[in-house]
Amino acid sequence: MEYPSAVLIRALNEQWKPRTWRDEWLNLPQLQSQGQRWYEGAAKVWGYDQRNQLVVNIVCEKGKDYIVFTNTKEMLVETAWRWGWERVLKYATS
Repeated sequence: MEYPSAVLIRALNEQWKPRTWRDEWLNLPQLQSQGQRWYEGAAKVWGYDQRNQLVVNIVCEKGKDYIVFTNTKEMLVETAWRWGWERVLKYATS
């Protein structure tokens, strides 16, 4: 199975010519990584200021997305989704 972002990268590399194109298509949730979706969700749930104070970066390594927190802790995005927003917030602030 090919991921939507892999299809986009292939299209760019092979210079596919779309019949119609809209720039907003690049922002479709189906084309976002799991980390990008989590990062945007954190802003909605915690607020932009708190998210920006707690999250340093989302890193993709070997096909896995990691959240890097300002307290030097890291967490797989998969784990963050399983834990839920409140538990991750406690982890990020402890």
